[in-house]
Amino acid sequence: MSLRAAGTFIGAWVRSRRLDHLRDRARLESLQRQWLARLLEHVAEHSPYYRPFAGFPFESWPIVSKREWMAGFDRINTIGARLSELDAFAANAEATRNFSPTWRGHTVGFSTGTSGHRGMFFVSPEERARWAGTLFGRMLRINFLREERLALVLRAGSPLYERASTLRLRFRYFDQAQPWDAIVGGLAEYQPTILVAPARVLALLARDAARLRPTRIISVAEVLDDFDRARIEAAFGVRVEQIYQATEGLLGTTCESGTIHLMEPYVLVEPQWLDAERTRFTPLVTDLWRRTQPVIRYRMNDVLRVKREPCACGRAALAIEAIDGRLDDLLWLDSERGAVCVFPDLLTREVAMAVQQLDDYRITELARGRWHIALRPLPAEPARRQLSDRLRALALRLGAAAPEIELGEFESQPLMQKQRRVQALRHSPCAS
Repeated sequence: MSLRAAGTFIGAWVRSRRLDHLRDRARLESLQRQWLARLLEHVAEHSPYYRPFAGFPFESWPIVSKREWMAGFDRINTIGARLSELDAFAANAEATRNFSPTWRGHTVGFSTGTSGHRGMFFVSPEERARWAGTLFGRMLRINFLREERLALVLRAGSPLYERASTLRLRFRYFDQAQPWDAIVGGLAEYQPTILVAPARVLALLARDAARLRPTRIISVAEVLDDFDRARIEAAFGVRVEQIYQATEGLLGTTCESGTIHLMEPYVLVEPQWLDAERTRFTPLVTDLWRRTQPVIRYRMNDVLRVKREPCACGRAALAIEAIDGRLDDLLWLDSERGAVCVFPDLLTREVAMAVQQLDDYRITELARGRWHIALRPLPAEPARRQLSDRLRALALRLGAAAPEIELGEFESQPLMQKQRRVQALRHSPCAS
């Protein structure tokens, strides 16, 4: 890490620690306005895509989807990079599993995303150092009297982790593409004190909990539902924390009370509400510090559930009860008043209540009102009947027609494929 990047890292760390416990909402929003003004001025000058909007009110700047963001990459980025060149660069890193090279000092990589649509992240050395300092300041509480060993089991690595290692804080990346026995064996030898991995990987590692003794566990990259959370926490005896991060940036982290808070004031979120009660929304995200590949009014497909009661930690940043999945994967049913959304957390609750000793499951919408539910192990007939009855009763409570339900054996997915326990095979009208 260069001296300049080190200075950026330390500055971001200090600022993150100072703002982490910000309790004044007015102060938070004031910082957002200041940083937004600087961002828009820079982007309007250096991005051909956004130049026509110079001086316009922020609310009139365009809303972009992932497809539009990627299609307009060459004009959106502020340094004249070309997607075709970066695409080839990132593809080579994926093929060789060597993620250490940079493109003119910039970090480049693919992100498949939970939806399966490929995205790309592209950040400068300064942005990379600022991201690391902010994340570490928010999540890591280093005890300088003992060594902390952090293990990251991820689909793709980054030289950032190793470069951030210090005498009392060590990082090691474990490639998720490696054979499972090699991953478990490597972790058992390394004995991390902090274990970071996707929810499905953590759930699998829970089976080998006797070989690992982490004092902190952090879930990343996938939806962490109550089903996996309970198994992981029971096996390790440690509360699972979360880092909510996507190609679009660092979006949220868990506080000491176990609540996810959005990364305000660093990120500006405009909620797009999905229900009249304003309990769930999809976010329009603006990363106030990212300028190489600007993220401005980016429409995400994630469904976030708001925490109704104030968090005990007292932070001003918006508290999230859960990340329920993606808008594209909400199931839906017919009713006399039109399509009715069925949110994933409602389905998960009914599955857990109906079937005991369940190892895994997946709910797939095959067609409107027709669901296939894969279970492992496939339960006896009374439990199957109870599950079908509970799901039909749920539909009745929602005022919708009962679904046609098919039950079958669960088939495991490749470890490199992101876990999607509730999956729609067609677009939901709830997006409109």
